[in-house]
Amino acid sequence: MPVAVVTGGSTGIGAATVKALARRGYDVAFTYLRSEAQARAVAKEAEGHGVRVLYRRADATSWNDMKMFADEVGRTFGRVDALVANAGGLPQRRTLEESDLEYWRSLIDLNLTSAYIATRLFVPLMKGGAVIYVSSVAAYTGGGRGAFAYAAAKAGLLGLTRALAKELGPRGIRVVAVLPGLIDTPFHEKAQTGDIETWARNMVYIRRVGKPEEVAEVIAFLVGDGASYINGAFIDVNGGWYG
Repeated sequence: MPVAVVTGGSTGIGAATVKALARRGYDVAFTYLRSEAQARAVAKEAEGHGVRVLYRRADATSWNDMKMFADEVGRTFGRVDALVANAGGLPQRRTLEESDLEYWRSLIDLNLTSAYIATRLFVPLMKGGAVIYVSSVAAYTGGGRGAFAYAAAKAGLLGLTRALAKELGPRGIRVVAVLPGLIDTPFHEKAQTGDIETWARNMVYIRRVGKPEEVAEVIAFLVGDGASYINGAFIDVNGGWYG
């Protein structure tokens, strides 16, 4: 069976991706940060598809945590065919004048450095396959008020995508960025200002909020053979929302 790794796999897009890959026959290893109960529930559902599932608590911004996780994945599965660097978020909104260096670094680490760490540790286990970075429409739009650091980090993922697509392509490893728009996930409990349904009706071309499963299905396609000539691309999953 092919093997996939998902960072931040216990909720939202990450959880939906774990399940989507399991349905397609992938053994899946994923990280979580807070709720073991949520991670266990995701793993149980994924295991229902007859695949092996490994989940561990790990801070995606910690080299040591992720190194231990990568080592265990290597021992357990022997290889990795797909990496989905999904961990990220916007725990607190601050404008430029409200921010400080610690805040800036925390958002860059959470949304960009975490992707570097995962890539650096798991690519050595890959003989081919795909790396998917979960960016955001904010990379294009700049995000809402107080999201400048988040938007900068998510835009950074686009540069990382193009650079590593070029570097890893000759080794048969594709690198693609997925840019979700307004998706119904726990992210918006803290990060979104106002009611997301109202926002969607006003801003999204198809007048609704997206579902995590709709992003996960795109990711599952991109790591598969049907997307074998897609590399270095930015894939929008936003219902039509461009700022």
